[in-house]
Amino acid sequence: MKAQADDQSGSNGDGCILTRFDDGVATLTMSRPARRNAYSTAMMRALRLAVGAVLSDPACELLVLRGDGASFSAGGDVHEFAQGLALAPAARQASFEALVAEQVNPVILALRAAHQPVIAAVRGDCVGYGLSLTLASDFALAADDALFSTAGIALAQPGAGGQSAFLSRALGDRRARELMWSARRFDAHEAKALGLVERVVPVADFEAALADEVTRLTRGPRHAYAEIKHLLNTAADGAAGQPLAAQLAAEAAAFGRSAASADFAEAVQAFVARRRPQFGRDG
Repeated sequence: MKAQADDQSGSNGDGCILTRFDDGVATLTMSRPARRNAYSTAMMRALRLAVGAVLSDPACELLVLRGDGASFSAGGDVHEFAQGLALAPAARQASFEALVAEQVNPVILALRAAHQPVIAAVRGDCVGYGLSLTLASDFALAADDALFSTAGIALAQPGAGGQSAFLSRALGDRRARELMWSARRFDAHEAKALGLVERVVPVADFEAALADEVTRLTRGPRHAYAEIKHLLNTAADGAAGQPLAAQLAAEAAAFGRSAASADFAEAVQAFVARRRPQFGRDG
């Protein structure tokens, strides 16, 4: 798909999601820079719709999530949350539970289920829901000005968007608890040391590094990437009770599907010929 003009979803006052397609790469930009891209309800809804639209588009080969300006996202809009305090406790419980269940959770599930690789391109604040989106991505590139926080406990909340699942898998219960109980801020280098981001670069190199990662992934065997992603999700989801035999069977099936692809044939032929493989965009 050729480059298309940005599409805006959501109202300007509440922020919006900018959607751009460029030769198979979809970029969703969280745009509310005056509020460090803090999520209003309208933005959460717009992101859910935008994610569903781009990931279901057969022309989309890779998805990039980023923020407008110097921050990824400051999380949920606490000023908007304050409006809910007028509700009685039972009504407030139902309202906030529905917000997470209907707007946040579908996005996280869609990112994990997508066959396309998902890159989180993180600058500045990456807090709350912003952190959840980063954890749900397949590859996180962080500028060295990035600052992360689970954020929830600061509002007497446990957090949402899969933080408990992603952090406990990555860090174990004790380290996940420390980050979630403290909501302390940690920088990009600590995030990399914890295994929460894959690469950290200076701010001045951020755009070039992002372009490099996009090129690397779009030139690779994308169907094999999708098979690996699915297998890792299956292994993680079934960690409590998934028999090894079932995971081995899933790997065998994935290996067979990949062997039937044009990418596999090209990779084998390139190896034998001692050259770099040239993977097709539809291979």
